[in-house]
Amino acid sequence: MSTLAQLHGTLSTDPTDTHDGWAHALLAVTAPATRLAALGPDRQPVSASSNDPGATWLELVARPLWGLAAHAAGGGRADEQWHDVRRSLLAALNPRHDWYAGPPGGQRLVESAAIGYALAIAPRELWDPLTGRDRDVLVRWLSAATQATPHDNNWHFFPVLAGLGLERLGIATDATRRKAHLDRLERFALSDGWYSDGDGGGRDYYNPFAFHWYGLVMAGLDAFEPERAERLTERSRRFAEQFQHWFAADGSSVPFGRSLGYRFAQGAFWGALAFADLPALPWQRIRALADRHLAWWWRRPIASEDGLLTVGYGYPNSSIVEQYLGAGSPYWSTKFFLPLALPTEHPFWSSATTAEAGPADAVSVQVAPRVVISRHRGDVVLLNGQGWRDWARGGAAKYAKFAYSTRAGFSVPAGDRSLAAGAFDSMLALSDDAGRRWRAREEVDESRIDGHVVWTRWSPWADVTVQTYLAPFRDGWHLRLHRLTTGRALTGAEGAFSLPWTALGQDAATLRSTGDVGTCGAAADGLNSVILDLDTDRVRTGELVAPIAGTNVLHPRTVLPMLRSDHPPGEHRLRTAVYLGDEPPRLDDETMTALRDGAARLEVRTGAR
Repeated sequence: MSTLAQLHGTLSTDPTDTHDGWAHALLAVTAPATRLAALGPDRQPVSASSNDPGATWLELVARPLWGLAAHAAGGGRADEQWHDVRRSLLAALNPRHDWYAGPPGGQRLVESAAIGYALAIAPRELWDPLTGRDRDVLVRWLSAATQATPHDNNWHFFPVLAGLGLERLGIATDATRRKAHLDRLERFALSDGWYSDGDGGGRDYYNPFAFHWYGLVMAGLDAFEPERAERLTERSRRFAEQFQHWFAADGSSVPFGRSLGYRFAQGAFWGALAFADLPALPWQRIRALADRHLAWWWRRPIASEDGLLTVGYGYPNSSIVEQYLGAGSPYWSTKFFLPLALPTEHPFWSSATTAEAGPADAVSVQVAPRVVISRHRGDVVLLNGQGWRDWARGGAAKYAKFAYSTRAGFSVPAGDRSLAAGAFDSMLALSDDAGRRWRAREEVDESRIDGHVVWTRWSPWADVTVQTYLAPFRDGWHLRLHRLTTGRALTGAEGAFSLPWTALGQDAATLRSTGDVGTCGAAADGLNSVILDLDTDRVRTGELVAPIAGTNVLHPRTVLPMLRSDHPPGEHRLRTAVYLGDEPPRLDDETMTALRDGAARLEVRTGAR
């Protein structure tokens, strides 16, 4: 597979021509999708989406509109792409056409938002060229979308955005339903500008690329009454203060949660701030966060040889994404290009970013999403107190691991019958049958943030309870304390961070870099991962595991340092230090004493002793 840079040329990040660079990037990303979609549903790529073929084709048709409409609103021309979009879209929405994709319920409601948004900001391309009959087709379908019942989460925005497109054309919609959707969305608001994605839902990237993005677009279009606009933009302002810490110095954002297959939609929030003219951070920083993020993705192998975005995250891999992602799903990422709607004299484009260093290495405590984020040499590690989303494929791995990293990513298990299949990085895996089947943290019974400490209580069996305390330390280390109470004999395996395993002619055994008594570590591709047992009275043994290929979201093949232990019925304490960094950590007496003292202080402070 080729990177986007190899296929389409390296994206310039020069402040004098970045607007043009972004425009070229957008058109390069969308052209293969609009060209393929125009061939009809029978020619769409085969995908493993749980959605029906009509819905998956409509994704491929409509999702490039998120970027193309912004490009057109800013005066950009893409005549051939728009011709293809209009042809395929009108066929998809017309019940009398052989290519009809179906009525706007279920998954199709998602795509109604892209269509309504495009009508609102780019009528020149999506409305003006249409005949009366084609306009009737579009209006009828979108009008039905405004009446559809969404899932009770961020989906409440979809009928609102569908209606916004109609309203901008002078077509009346149901104001009462619109208000009810917007009021319901505000019921999901949490502290510090965060939202829960539905009652008890995840606190993840649906905050920046859904709740805040849609709210900022509508605020930028003056589509809210003043009081609501003030509330929503103030939440975005507070959210920006925390969200900037999710991005590493190289532009990557920490992989966490579901729908990571939307890729650079992770950074779409920064451009949405510009669209709403909301300098929640200095414009230089907002622009730098966006530029670096796109440049990072531009170097990833995420496009097929014909330029179509693939299904996956850091590389093509449909097994790690959710069951609802199809071949057109990744084009949600074109939300990132919203700033193309702005004039080049807007401060987002005119601000110099070359000297903008981004957030300093520090700890950011974020209570609403239940995470503590630490930076080491610009890389990000997220310590996590959330739990499983059971309806999404791989939900436990995406929401319930102890730690997530911009450099190491995380792994989604391929089974539970071995440590290699389970790929239990940043997890404590437990087995009650001598390792034939493993369980790790999934549902979290309780959690809280206390200062820099993340505490959770979880129960893999009815007679087994684990209290886990996570805290950043320093110099790339974090500490974990576990109080394990068990009514049955257990075998344990605790994982560090996975490392990429790419060297030619190298097997996993040659990657071991530390001993196997109380410690295990590895080094690969300039990255080091080490896990230490800090107990002195009972020492765990190290084991380097090679997880099944394709389980990690960033790296196709990995190795994983782990510590093994046995636990008879009763109460046990596990004290662990985990390191991730560019350089091998110091493991001298001074470092070990500091780590043990840190763990002891953590025990006293939290009452974990």
